[in-house]
Amino acid sequence: MALELAGERHELWLDAAPGTAGVYLLTRAERRAIPVDEPSGGRSHQALLHLRKRFGGTRLSALDRIPGERALTLTAGPAVVALRLWGPAPSLTLVVDGEPLASLGTGAPAWPPPSPAPEREWPSVEPAHLQAAMGEASPARAILSACPGLGPDLARVLARGDLSWEELKRRLGDPHPILFLPAPLESLRDADLAAPGAVTLLPVIVPGLQGTVLRPASWREAAATLLSTRRRGGRFRARRAAVMDEVRREARRLRALEDHLARDLAGLPPPDELRRQAEALLASAGAVAAASNEVEIPDPYDSGLRIRVRVDPRLSLPANADRLFEKARRLERARRQIDARRADAREKLQQAQVREAGALAARDLADLGEAASRAGARSPENARGAAPRHYLTARGLSVLVGRGARENHRLTFAVAGPEDLWLHARDVPGAHVILRDPEGRAESEDVREAAELAAFFSDARAQPQADVHVTRRKHVRAARGGHGRVRIDHSDTLRVAPRDPEGRLRRRL
Repeated sequence: MALELAGERHELWLDAAPGTAGVYLLTRAERRAIPVDEPSGGRSHQALLHLRKRFGGTRLSALDRIPGERALTLTAGPAVVALRLWGPAPSLTLVVDGEPLASLGTGAPAWPPPSPAPEREWPSVEPAHLQAAMGEASPARAILSACPGLGPDLARVLARGDLSWEELKRRLGDPHPILFLPAPLESLRDADLAAPGAVTLLPVIVPGLQGTVLRPASWREAAATLLSTRRRGGRFRARRAAVMDEVRREARRLRALEDHLARDLAGLPPPDELRRQAEALLASAGAVAAASNEVEIPDPYDSGLRIRVRVDPRLSLPANADRLFEKARRLERARRQIDARRADAREKLQQAQVREAGALAARDLADLGEAASRAGARSPENARGAAPRHYLTARGLSVLVGRGARENHRLTFAVAGPEDLWLHARDVPGAHVILRDPEGRAESEDVREAAELAAFFSDARAQPQADVHVTRRKHVRAARGGHGRVRIDHSDTLRVAPRDPEGRLRRRL
């Protein structure tokens, strides 16, 4: 909001953020130097729109501080803004015709304001009240309750015993704006300002505060410097926390992926053993007939041993051997793909650790730009949008895996046919999985592979075993409560190990 003061244009800054809550009178240059991150939606955005509508272009008729409280009100016609400054969650509330209309800040609404308590003003407070507060378990908080106008910094000074109440009152009789900074103002970096309370504004010199002392020419200039430096530190702190959270989440995902790939690799049968069985079948093709599901034949590499090989009795022994050779080749390809994915995951994990170290070492907001952009970059898979993942079972049947609640709903009720198989991990959030089976060709191996997908793309992926619903899509109905929620008329339960499909199942893009 713009105010005219002594023929010069100023802006009134209303702030309800922790650490900077207050009302500031800024020059235009000071205002432009302070970056603003306005909310793009939600309650805060609506509150800003109401404030601008009710206060923009109006004449401010009163600005009142409530005696004995760290609270104030601004009045412009029928509109009032109440600002509560105390506590870790300040609040600003717009009131029109006596009714609260909107609030800013993380605290409870600031309306109605507290009643005036002039007896709690620092010149009037009883020394006995402060002496009693000193004996409380949390003396600084008790002192602040007895005399809110002191503020938390002076309350801590008294609680530590750095100054007596009589000496502090004497100094408060001749106040001057004094800023305590971690370093000279011109040399401050964003990281120097990131700690809460790194910059302090006080009316007197007090012992126990470290750093550089700055004496601004006016209270208005001191408050503007406090606001600017604390907002610099707050933006840096929030951005670094966001980057660290994103990078560490990515590192956890990569570690989990590497663990899953290692388990998948350990679960693959050795291809050399399959080749040995295939060669034994070829060597015994003329001597043994495949009359059952298993044959016992001599080991071609050790004539004194015999080995048992599972076969399909409908096929000849050479045809069964060809199947084993093909399975061995697929296993070798899967091992190579898993090894490549593990190496890629390890490399990306190292990159994430480097970005984390860079964020920890950052000194300015600009230093976080590269780490933030890398951490927030979308993977190629995410960039493709919300289309379902599409895999093929070993026998060539299509398996579709939903991404997110909306896609799950669309996949189940708009894409899947009534005779397709529907799968979902039991009792945990997860993807809807559709095994295409319009002709009833799905066998137990297809269903098992689809169930492993349903378990993997669910919150049960870290478990060694998971239960999975298996039913025809015609037995699944949409339920109330939002996209993705369903009611199952009846289903079977299949217990499987969650397995990453990469390297095992072919994928259609």
